Amino acid sequence: MDYEVKVIPEQKLGVINCKTPIEDLEIFLSILMGWVDAEEIETEGEPFIVYFSPRHEVNDGDVVYDVSIAIKDDAEETDRIRVVDMIENKVLAGKHFGSTDNILDTYAELVDVAQKNNYHIIGSPKEVLIKGIHNCDDENEFITEIQLPIIEM
Repeated sequence: MDYEVKVIPEQKLGVINCKTPIEDLEIFLSILMGWVDAEEIETEGEPFIVYFSPRHEVNDGDVVYDVSIAIKDDAEETDRIRVVDMIENKVLAGKHFGSTDNILDTYAELVDVAQKNNYHIIGSPKEVLIKGIHNCDDENEFITEIQLPIIEM
């Protein structure tokens, strides 16, 4: 697996907080991207999900997660979408290709890389939807970048 350690700069985000079955993710992603389009908001990168529930439990009932996208400037909040500031952070990143049905295998590989390199995972995982349900019809072509927040020991 190809991986890299990178620094994610301070960012302004449009965020929807969710506690729903993961099947609702597409609805919230659509709401977020509709807001971006309707308000003509300039974005910086692709939308992403931050999981606060353990990733291996995502298919078991309600999941706590955020659906977000980095934006260039302040924007008008709605009853569902908040605008927040995210501090700079360091991540261990690796790409998962294809359906997310076996994404836990990629997570396991990244955790192994972290352990071998003395990186301590210090927060919730982020999945950047480079090519996903919002811009691709064939899940076999999905590209998801997994980012694990780390500190190097």
